[in-house]
This record gives sequence, C-alpha cells and structure tokens, in this order.
Amino acid sequence: MLKLSQLKNISHLPELVLCPLDSWDLIRVSGEDRITFLQGQLTCDLTSLKPGQQTLAAQCNPQGKAWSILRVIVLEDRILLTQPSSVTEKQLPELQKYGTFSKVEITRETEYQAIGLAGCKSAEYIADNIDPAAVHEQSHLLENGIIIKQPYPSLRYLIILKNHQASELVADLKDRATVFDDSLWNAMNIAAGIAFIVKDTSALFVPQMLNLQALDGISFTKGCYIGQETIARAKYRGANKRALFILTGRASEAPKVGDNVQVLLNNNWKRVGTVVSGCQYGDKHIEVLAVLPKESGSDAVYQIQEIEGSTLYYAPLPYSITED
Repeated sequence: MLKLSQLKNISHLPELVLCPLDSWDLIRVSGEDRITFLQGQLTCDLTSLKPGQQTLAAQCNPQGKAWSILRVIVLEDRILLTQPSSVTEKQLPELQKYGTFSKVEITRETEYQAIGLAGCKSAEYIADNIDPAAVHEQSHLLENGIIIKQPYPSLRYLIILKNHQASELVADLKDRATVFDDSLWNAMNIAAGIAFIVKDTSALFVPQMLNLQALDGISFTKGCYIGQETIARAKYRGANKRALFILTGRASEAPKVGDNVQVLLNNNWKRVGTVVSGCQYGDKHIEVLAVLPKESGSDAVYQIQEIEGSTLYYAPLPYSITED
C-alpha cells in the first residue's frame, strides 16, 4: 500500500486508485426517531433529505464549537455519519448521551464499510462493475449501499457497501487498481477545501470558521439545535472573524494538525492561525487547510512555525465563501 509521500504530485495520480479508508469511522443512527433526533443535534436540515441523499454537517457543543464535521448519509433504514476515527472517542459519547431521550440506537456501524475510489477511470469502473447510473448522480442509492461522488480536485467516489459486497469489491480492485492509504484521501479533501475535525481540533472552531456555510452544511431556517444560538450570531451579527484557507508551498516535512501558521509583516513573523489539516507529496510540495483571519491577504507570505524554512502562499478555494 502506497503513501502520499510516494506520489510525486497529484498530476501523477494513477488512472485507478483504491483508498481503503482505515482511519475513518462510520457511525450508525437507527430507530424510528432518527430524523427528529439528529435534526436537534446537527447543523444540516435532515427533514429535507431523502434516502440516497447526503450532506456535510457539524455536531456542536452548547457553545457552538464543532465536536466533529460529518458527512451525513441517508439510507432507507438508517443514517450513516462518516468522520475521522480519532474524533469518535470525543464525538460519539456526546451524541449518545442525548439519544437516551429518543427512540434511536447510536453506535459504530458494523454492517457496512466505506471505500475510496479515485482516478480518471474510476467512473468507468463503477459503470462497468457496480451501477452505470451511479456515475451520473451526486449520490446514488444501491440495493446494498450507496455511491457518493466527491468534490474537486480529481474524479473520486465514496463507496459504502455491505461487508460481503465491500470485501468482494476490494479484492477485485486490488488486482486492477493502485492502492494508496488514506493519506491520499486526506490530500484530496484539502484540495477540495473540506476540513474534517480530528481529536486534537475537536470543540475548537465554530462551523463557519471551517466554511461549512459555503458547503451547504448549515441550515439557518431549520430551527433549534445544540449550538444554534452561537452559529446564528456568527451569521446575523458578524461575530465570526475567521475562515478556512488553503495554503501551499514547500517544506522539509508534512505540517501537523495544530501547528501554528505565521504571516510575514514588516519583516517579522506574526502568528495568525492554526493548521486544521496538512499533507506533503513526494516532491516536498505541501498543502494546508488553516483557520486564519477572514481578511488575510492573497499576496501574503506564510510559514509553519514548527517547520524551519517552510514557505507558503495563498491558493484559491474551489468555492466561494459566502457571508456568515
């Protein structure tokens, strides 16, 4: 299994890539109250989603800080939440403690597995081996799972299947595809401007600091949910002064979550933000998602404080940051 450090840069991505998502969890929420329960817990509007649809969302504490950023996936008999495994030990108990008051079951999913598929021939593989209709839709419900097309930068899909079908698919792909660990999936999320929270960044940021409002992950009309007051204040009173940015450059090592970002001002370095996610390709090129002041200049020079000699510059997001 290859690592991102063995890929010179994204332009050298093989035509078909399998990414076993070993450092990601699937959380299952089932039971007759699953929609109404999650409607009071997450920032998205669950009532607007039908089986086969999905969205990003945050689960927040009462202060409006995100325990986790989740991809919410609606199946016929359950709702699945995807997130990095390291944050589950913090996030899951917070969700479960409220579930005692509703007819829901909240646990790690054991019947389904998640797989990442990428590369210019990934759609062709899905059309030939799973379902031709899946490549024409943003998300496509299968009899035994779901396929979700992922955003920029490269053609890629999140495939969730029942265990037996997932094992068969992985076995077939290992004979046809190049296998990378999920450091590649992380790099693609960075290029897409999508920040997922890990254990060390849980409950540090309001969702707008992670641009969730620009990714259709917040409903401002659904009514009350935990943390809603802070999130609404950030929108209607302009209380949030920070946003998520992509920085790119070169460094001797990969940036780490929680590293400090500094900007060069009057020949001095000033700390201005925090690394939320970082990666490094084989040619020492690095990309970072960092929470910075919203007025950060696109012509500024940045560095990672913990990495001597690192130099980073602003890179445009593949979407527009809407007003909070």
